[in-house]
Amino acid sequence: MHLIAFVYLIHFLRHGMVFPLIPLFAQSMGYSGVMIGAAVSGFSLLSLAAALPMGELSDRLSARSLLLVSAACNLLYSVLLVLASNIWMLITAQVFGGLGFLLMIVSSQTWVSEHTDKRVRERGFGFLSLAAAAGQTIGPLLGGFFLSRTSFSSVFSLAVGFSLLGFSIAGLPTSIRHKKEGDRKRTGASTGKTLAALAADRQMCAVLLLTFVAVFASNLRSSFVPVLFKAQGLNESAIGLLLSAFALSMTLVRIGIGRMMGMVSRALLFGLALTLIFAATAALPRISTVWLSGGMMFLFGAGFGISQPLSMVMISDRAGETSGLAMGIRFFVITLATLLSPLLTGLVVETISLAAGFYCAAALVLGAGITIKVIPNSQKKRKGIPE
Repeated sequence: MHLIAFVYLIHFLRHGMVFPLIPLFAQSMGYSGVMIGAAVSGFSLLSLAAALPMGELSDRLSARSLLLVSAACNLLYSVLLVLASNIWMLITAQVFGGLGFLLMIVSSQTWVSEHTDKRVRERGFGFLSLAAAAGQTIGPLLGGFFLSRTSFSSVFSLAVGFSLLGFSIAGLPTSIRHKKEGDRKRTGASTGKTLAALAADRQMCAVLLLTFVAVFASNLRSSFVPVLFKAQGLNESAIGLLLSAFALSMTLVRIGIGRMMGMVSRALLFGLALTLIFAATAALPRISTVWLSGGMMFLFGAGFGISQPLSMVMISDRAGETSGLAMGIRFFVITLATLLSPLLTGLVVETISLAAGFYCAAALVLGAGITIKVIPNSQKKRKGIPE
């Protein structure tokens, strides 16, 4: 657990440092809102198609093997960013970065899901979420600081160093266990039935819808939030600081999220996450001061910080022995949201206005909340499912 958490920390530190700079890098090369959205969405292009197969593969192979491949993809991603001189090279780099991200998330979350003790799973997901949030808290601030004093190339070169460190750590000996051969074969043979059963589970669909809209809206922080802040006259250091406020809030929430899920109704946490994300997304375009923007980003991060470990645990609760495939489905939904968010928002920004992109995302969150509320609850007695 500690090894995976440390690799998580390094990965998200590098990711948090680099990813918010991608739209600014594309903008610096003179590309339009649509092309900026395409560059950001490139991160999700390959991982969207690979999410389900990789989820099933994680039920068959060791987490360490997938972690090593993930670290190699992250290293290639960082090197390609250094070399990128046009939008197509940037999109190619993003594709490899997304694949590395997919492999790390699915394999590590599957390993945690294999624990039979519910409390251990809750603490494990909280622990991974905390490591990710800590990396994302420091990363944007570090990236903004270096960019304001050096260049995009220097920041991406620093990312290469972090990728090398992550690759070295992932290669260390680990006690991560393998599934038994019988379990692997059984999981692979029942994939079709498992997918059908999960699709028929109304509560599973509600959790996946929560995951989708939370990621769709929160992905704005790595696509058009930096552009919005730039349009409001903020410099790179201030933008990095505001993005770190989002991640800091996630970190604070995730320190205690494991305990919260054991003490507070998951239905309440479910509603709170959607409310915070909606409020922040709708308010950001109308705010003109750094302090108010910081406050909204803090609330934004809190909502997102609640939503992800909550969805991981709720999906794990319902997945049973097919945790890898279930986490693959979850990551497919996350990747779909990550792909569509900058593309659709970019179209709205291009055709209407920058603020309209944020209002449309807020409307999507509100619509999802209403939809989830009216989904017929045929399994009301199942603990922890929103009603």
